[in-house]
Amino acid sequence: MLLTKKSLFYRNQLKTAAINYIPWMFILSFLPGQMYNLTVWGIKIGEIHFEKNNHESIQITTKSIGLMNYLWPFDNQYKTTFDTVTYGIRSYEKKIHQGEFKQKLKGVWIPEQKGILYDKSLVMRPGDCQTIFTILTRVSKQKADKLDTIWYPMEHEGGLFKARLLWADSINVWAGNDSILCDHYRLDIDSTENKIKILDQTDYFSENITQSNLIKQLWVEKSGERKIIQASVQMSRLTMKAIINLE
Repeated sequence: MLLTKKSLFYRNQLKTAAINYIPWMFILSFLPGQMYNLTVWGIKIGEIHFEKNNHESIQITTKSIGLMNYLWPFDNQYKTTFDTVTYGIRSYEKKIHQGEFKQKLKGVWIPEQKGILYDKSLVMRPGDCQTIFTILTRVSKQKADKLDTIWYPMEHEGGLFKARLLWADSINVWAGNDSILCDHYRLDIDSTENKIKILDQTDYFSENITQSNLIKQLWVEKSGERKIIQASVQMSRLTMKAIINLE
C-alpha cells in the first residue's frame, strides 16, 4: 500500500503522540477490575488490564489494538510489590515487547544494604522510596488532604526523582452515562542528580513518564472506590485524554 505525504505525516504524528501518551496507559489502572480505553485524536490505540493479586502487589498488562498494531505494536507487563504502610518499593519487574524491542528487568529491595538490587547494580535508596506505580496507588486509597503538596522520593530504574500531587479543585467529570465528582490533581516529577545507569535503553513508558515538559493531570473519584476517572497529558499544543470504561 502506497502512502501519500499527507497520510505519512498523520501516521507519524499519531505514532509520536501515542509514544508520549503511553505514561497514562499505566497511571489509569490502579483499581482491581478496571479497564481503560486508550485513545489519541479519538482513535483507540490500546487497552490496559489490571490485576491485584493481594493487598501489596499490583500487575499491569498493556496491549495495542487496531491501527496501533500496524504503526507500533506493544504488549508489556509490569509488576510491583510494596510496603502497605509506607508504599515503599519492595520489588519491581517488567517484561517489554514493543515493536522489535524486547527487554526484561527485575529489582529487589535488600533491607540489610538499604538499596534496590537490579541484576548486579545496587541502588541505595530510603526504605520509603516510591515508584510511579505506588504513588498512583496512594491516590486510590488516600484523600486529598493527606496527599496535597507532599514530595515523595521516587526510584525509577536507577534514577532518583521526587514526585508530588497538587490538588487543584473538585469538579464533576462526565464518564459514560454519569457525572462523577472528582478530585483534580496535577502530578509533578522532578529529577535529582542521584542517577545510576543500569540500562542502555528502556521502554517508552519508562523513558517518558519522568519528563518534566509533560503536563500530567488526574481526576480521581472523590468518594466510593476512588477510581481514577480521567487523565490527560498536555504536550505543547496537543492535549490527550483517557476516560474510564464503565460499561
